[in-house]
This record gives sequence, C-alpha cells and structure tokens, in this order.
Amino acid sequence: MSGDIRFAIHGGGYIAKIHAAAIAATDGATLVAVAGRSGSASELATLANVPWLDGEEGLVAAAGRGEFDVAVLCTPNTMHAPVGLRLLDAGVHLLIEKPMTTSYADAKSLADRARANTLHAATAHMWRVDHEATWLRDQVAAGAIGAVYRSRGCGVHTGWGPSGWFTEAKLAGGGAVADMGIHAIDTLRFVLGEPKALAVSARTARRFISGDVEDTASIRIDWEGGTWSEVEAGWWQPYADGPESSLRLYGEGGTATLFPTAVVQGAETDKEQTLPGPVVTKADHCDPSIYAAQIAHMVAVINGAPSLLDECGPAAVAIMEAAYRSAASGKTEAVAGS
Repeated sequence: MSGDIRFAIHGGGYIAKIHAAAIAATDGATLVAVAGRSGSASELATLANVPWLDGEEGLVAAAGRGEFDVAVLCTPNTMHAPVGLRLLDAGVHLLIEKPMTTSYADAKSLADRARANTLHAATAHMWRVDHEATWLRDQVAAGAIGAVYRSRGCGVHTGWGPSGWFTEAKLAGGGAVADMGIHAIDTLRFVLGEPKALAVSARTARRFISGDVEDTASIRIDWEGGTWSEVEAGWWQPYADGPESSLRLYGEGGTATLFPTAVVQGAETDKEQTLPGPVVTKADHCDPSIYAAQIAHMVAVINGAPSLLDECGPAAVAIMEAAYRSAASGKTEAVAGS
C-alpha cells in the first residue's frame, strides 16, 4: 500500500489518547479521525486536529467511504465484536484493545471474518513488540534454559485500579482478569512459543472495589505437553511480584525472568551463568515507545509483513473465558478451541 496508513480511533479515554500519540510518533501512520459519542472523543479529535465522527454509525459510514485503513477500537470490551464485524465488512483493518472480545465465540467470529475479507483483526497485546519480551522469547526458543516445565506471570496494579466502565460487568465483561490478567496470559503464551492451553482453574474475589467485577484472581493454566503456568491478576493490591506482564520461567537447564529480564543457566551449580537482557531505556514501564512500536508493526503488517497480533486475541480470550467459568463452577474447565 502506497502512502501513509490512515488510522481512525473509536473512543476518547486514556488508552485512546495513548494510541493517538503513538500514531503521531510513527512514520508511515496518520490519524485521520476520532469517533465516539462521549465528550472525550470529540475533545481528542479537537486536540489531534482531525474530524470527529458521531459514534459507531459515523465510524462505519466513514469506513464504507474508504476514509481510513485501520480502526483502533478503544471502547468498552463488550462493544468490540459488534462494531468490529461491521468495520471488517466495510473493508478496514482492526487494532482492538485487549481483551479482543468478552467471549471466545465472538473473538473467533472476528478472526474468521477478517480472514474471509483478507483483512487483519489484531489485538493490542503490545508486549509482543517489546524488545525485552522478544529477546526472551528467542532465548527460550533456542533452548537457553532447556524445556520449560512451569512458569508464572503477573498482572497486578498495586495501590490503584481503574474506574468507570472497567468495573461494570455489562460493559467490561470482567474485571482484573480481563484488564490485567489477559496481559500476563498473552505474554506467557508469546514467550513460551504459543503453546495450546488445555484447561484452566481459577479463583476470583472482590476485596477492594464496589463494582460488580473481580479485583483479585489467581489462575492456573495447563498447557499441552504437561507444563503449566500460574497467573496473578488484581487491582488495588498491597503487593505484586513484579510489574505488568513480568514473568518467571523454570526450565530444566535454568531459569529466566522478564522485567527485569535475564536468563540464568546452570542455576545453583558451579557453571552458573547469567545472560542479561537487552538494555532498553524507558521513562515508564508501559512507555509510550511500546505503543508506537505497536503502530509501526501494524503499518508493516498492512504493507505485507507477518503479524504478531492477529492470532493471539482469540487464544487469550479462550483462556480468560475458561478462568471465569472455573471461578463460577469451582472446577477445572476446558479451554475452548483446545
């Protein structure tokens, strides 16, 4: 595709502003519109000096007229599937804020529709384009710590949490698992080489908020091949094992961590050796540069490069959905599509 890839954003909240800044910072990308019914969407449009489109109908109509190439969906989670399907049928690509949808059936529908229309339905699991996560994935794939037999991931906010629609089940579809746990789940899958999840057991609770979703969760994922992962998710927690999507991997030949990032070979032996991860300068853990890298990745994909973000959304949602079923049933639940 010649010329800049044209982006439109649906939504005007915090993450929409992050995406707008990322598009502005990326060569080959141009923000051409912001859509939404809230005042924040029209304010973002004014701030970015682009047209404001009146909600879903305005966005879909503009897509049908060929006014943009990619829609970035930053609306409440339950809106992703119905709006996304209409946009795919109008001929535009999607970059969907996580979780892709609130059910595996909806996620699969989006992925299937995108393939049928020769389009991309990517999920904004931005750690997949992070240099440290990519380095660790490559180390694991090369056998640096041998076969990984168990692992842990962290998706926890300490001392704070979101408000608004994030705490309403009818809009968010879930709480801390859908917001933070999903990051750790997907980053584990990415670093471990995209294993297939077979079953999930989970416990959830609401300890710190007054909404109708969970703010605390523990999840165990059983992967094909007999390995497993444990994921902690939470808002307003007094403690976290590490920052968002930090991981610890246990292999037969060593251990590895993400954030801080390193591989330790021959741990607890006289041949112990530490391989430090790449030096990456960030102002914050969730630095704006990661979101700019994600936009650059979308530009490259639309111009023909392979995508890291197309297939991950449905797989992560399937695990998330099984976690919620397990928390409700008190039993281990099979993962859809496994």
